[in-house]
Amino acid sequence: MRLVGVAVLILLPIAVILIVWRRLRWKEKARSAFFWEVQKVIVAAGFQPLGWGRYSRDRKGFKMELSTNPLFSRGFTLRMAAYSTTIHEFELKRGRPVPAEFRAFAPLLERWPSVGKMFIECYAAGVIDTPPLVEDVQALADLAKLPLEKDWRGGTFTIREGFEKDVPQWHWRHDQRPKLPKDVHRTCVSYWTGSPLLNPVLVRLFTELADGAPMYYISDTDDLSYLEQSFERRDIACWGAILELKNPGMPVAADLLTDGGFFGGLLVAKDQPPGFEIEGMPKRLFHDAALTVFRKCYFYVRRLWDDEFSWYSGEYEIVSAYPVDVRGKLAKIAAEMGAPVMEIDRRFHKRLVKPLEY
Repeated sequence: MRLVGVAVLILLPIAVILIVWRRLRWKEKARSAFFWEVQKVIVAAGFQPLGWGRYSRDRKGFKMELSTNPLFSRGFTLRMAAYSTTIHEFELKRGRPVPAEFRAFAPLLERWPSVGKMFIECYAAGVIDTPPLVEDVQALADLAKLPLEKDWRGGTFTIREGFEKDVPQWHWRHDQRPKLPKDVHRTCVSYWTGSPLLNPVLVRLFTELADGAPMYYISDTDDLSYLEQSFERRDIACWGAILELKNPGMPVAADLLTDGGFFGGLLVAKDQPPGFEIEGMPKRLFHDAALTVFRKCYFYVRRLWDDEFSWYSGEYEIVSAYPVDVRGKLAKIAAEMGAPVMEIDRRFHKRLVKPLEY
């Protein structure tokens, strides 16, 4: 009897693993076949395949993501999205009321359990076992043309000036601060929106501070196809690890789509800063390269890490060798938005503006 129990304990997990493995292999094979069925529909809508589930029509992008989930079901999780030039974030569910401002999405809810907009992607998603309709693809492409954009009101700004006594080494290494002029100006600001990533309000602040001077974003520029297929290609100029973006929505969209991978800093200068021409420049070199050209720039912006060096805190550091009216510009924008400006004397944490909820 004991041997039977031992055998069950050993063989049962092996049997479960084998069943799951065989099912996964079958589902992956079935997904590959279903992928081509979905692609036929997208191509029938006039889109050209670019590979890896990416498509283009009239220089506008479209994508589809196909998953084997749920594993023990005939269906597959499909998400299709068309790229827009405006930024918003909302989700509509079948069976729930649709706000008047999003009523153009309502027809898709007749066939899809979830539709909406995530950043610049107008999407439809659900578990299906038959290919979608050409009409669905066309509907998403039409929705992406709507200037549906979030109205930024309220919220809270924070501001602090100077260097704190206990600056973390991952903010400023001991050998970096001596490279700054003795009368350096440093202001840290935040506008928390549920995420530490770039948002249109912060980009507006940086743009007003630039006052017409060229703004050079530091970034990994190996693949900018998501920008080229949503915005105008002529608004992008790239030189190695820096780029100039004429549309203020571009850096926000890029940072959101890459989960913070896009924004490696911002240099505002009269002329293109040298030292960033290397293709594939490692991100760990961005800050040192910016300090090399610091005195040639009006100001330098970067996003600070949190106190555990685990992710971004949501605070943005503006450093300059010359006076920059950060406080004045911030007060102007805050007044227009009806948002208070909180003066803080320590590093920003989201709990300063967002109470802990249980």
